[in-house]
Amino acid sequence: MTERKQRFPWALLLIGLILGGGGGVWYAWFLNPVNLVDVDPGQLNATDQRAYVLLVSEAYLQDQDLERARSRLQPLRARDVATLVSEQADLALLNGDAASEVRALATLAEALGGNPLAAEVFSGTSQPTSMPEPITATFAGIPTVTSTPEQPTETPTLLIPTATATPDFLVETQLELVALEQVCEDDYPSGRIEVYVDDALERGMPGLAVQVDWVGNQDTFFTGLKPEKSAGYGDFQMESNQIYTVTLVGLAEPVVGIDSAPCFTDSGVSQLPTYQLVYAPSPPEEP
Repeated sequence: MTERKQRFPWALLLIGLILGGGGGVWYAWFLNPVNLVDVDPGQLNATDQRAYVLLVSEAYLQDQDLERARSRLQPLRARDVATLVSEQADLALLNGDAASEVRALATLAEALGGNPLAAEVFSGTSQPTSMPEPITATFAGIPTVTSTPEQPTETPTLLIPTATATPDFLVETQLELVALEQVCEDDYPSGRIEVYVDDALERGMPGLAVQVDWVGNQDTFFTGLKPEKSAGYGDFQMESNQIYTVTLVGLAEPVVGIDSAPCFTDSGVSQLPTYQLVYAPSPPEEP
């Protein structure tokens, strides 16, 4: 009588491997995960290294201790820390990161001997002693934008714009508002402040700070972050029923009375208006 050969239990082996692998992953990820302590900054990934450089820059902005900042950056083992911080400052500017972060990075980069483009906007500040006279704009068929908007029910907190250093290519150049238009159309984005800045040759001017103030709040955006529209274009999304002041920092007088009260399109739809502000160099004075 012939003996039957026993089959190898492949199914049991496969089940065992699955259970063993799953148990190992569960143990390593949840039960006893690896906790990294005192990791050298040079071992961090690129994203965490950028966060580390930002923290060092913000610390330098507070204590002004350049040697401490340099020693903190040394573990990154960068060939040139000034170039490293400068590139991160320019990247933060182009990405539209918070102004405080760009300022910290640009300040440290300059202190290290770098020359970031972001420093053209964020190198040094000065507080104006008085506000310039506001602009009053009137245009046919559109409500007048004046310096005396309807007073809000609560007392607003006046935020004085901080003047920022003027880029080299704008020295001795004064810009002025040459057009202001309110747009309330069905097929156009609503609720935006759109700023266009051109030079004397009608070329868009990037990297310029535009400050927006409204009751108890302040924000800053920059031209050039949407080059598909224009190198000198930047925009800001408004809230409903607010009165805004727009300032091309250090280059033009504030424009006050930008009212975000809803308007009606031709089809009767209620939406927030969009305001388009166009700046250009002031014409030369006649002798």
